[in-house]
Amino acid sequence: MLGLFTLMFGIEIIDFLYSTSRLKLIYPQFFGYYYLPAGFLYGPILLWYFRSILLQEYRFSIRQLTHLIPFLVVLVYLWPLFIMPGLERIAYINEHFLDFIMPVNYARASHLLVYGIILIDFLFKKRYQITAKRQLFAWSVIIIYFISCVLISWFTQFASGWRDFDLYYFTAFNMVIIIGLLLYTDPAFLGVIAKKYLKSGISSSDKTRIRKKIIATFAEQELFKRGDLSLAVLGSIIEEKSHHISQVFSDEIEESFQSFVSRHRVEYAKQLLTDPENRNYTIEAIGQMAGFNNRVSFNNAFKQYTSVTPSYYQKNPAETDRKL
Repeated sequence: MLGLFTLMFGIEIIDFLYSTSRLKLIYPQFFGYYYLPAGFLYGPILLWYFRSILLQEYRFSIRQLTHLIPFLVVLVYLWPLFIMPGLERIAYINEHFLDFIMPVNYARASHLLVYGIILIDFLFKKRYQITAKRQLFAWSVIIIYFISCVLISWFTQFASGWRDFDLYYFTAFNMVIIIGLLLYTDPAFLGVIAKKYLKSGISSSDKTRIRKKIIATFAEQELFKRGDLSLAVLGSIIEEKSHHISQVFSDEIEESFQSFVSRHRVEYAKQLLTDPENRNYTIEAIGQMAGFNNRVSFNNAFKQYTSVTPSYYQKNPAETDRKL
């Protein structure tokens, strides 16, 4: 998803250079196709990306696909324009820019800005479910996106022409390049910054104490079996603050809370799948016994840690464990 987002933005820059040069008169068949509809995809793509890394949701639900409705509406609105010959399309856009194109431009800028707010709210609410390093990376991406949204909204309102947007593309492009170069030349960069600026304020001894409580409680009470287990629930059980527990997972356990729970559930599910007494249980039932709320999440987590499905592991446990 992040690669798709970057690719789309790169194509948009190329489209901008093409649309503001004489190339559009030499190759008019490409003019007017990309910029407007593509703008209604950036927000949903980033939201899906962050849902996957924060909540480990790798499948699209019908509800999530509703984010594509504005994109589809714009396609229908612009369809008469798309079927025009290239030179006729250029002439029509020039003649009807204010009454036909600008409403979509305003809708595009508003859509981008709204998703910027949605992303900030989403990450703020899920901040305790992600490690400090990933949290800093997510905030970096979202801040770049939000600044770009503010710029594009400002230029949509006040720019005197399409060429005025060169400052927007120059700024957005350089922000992406700077972050990319930092990550490429120093992969540990985010880890260093995260440890420096995203500390919880608790001491090392408190972190060690909380880590021991987490591990002991998981072993004694098998908390991973609870389908409603969350940081808040764990915090109430061991009588510690949720954000302190999150910091312990990041700094001491070096694993996100969700990954820690899923790994324990998968290990327990492996035992259940190979136990002859459970042969009459369905795969979904075994997943629920291990703490998974549905078969989809069970399959996804199981494949993540074993590279095979639960049903395959049940039939070939020795072969799978040998490969692992």
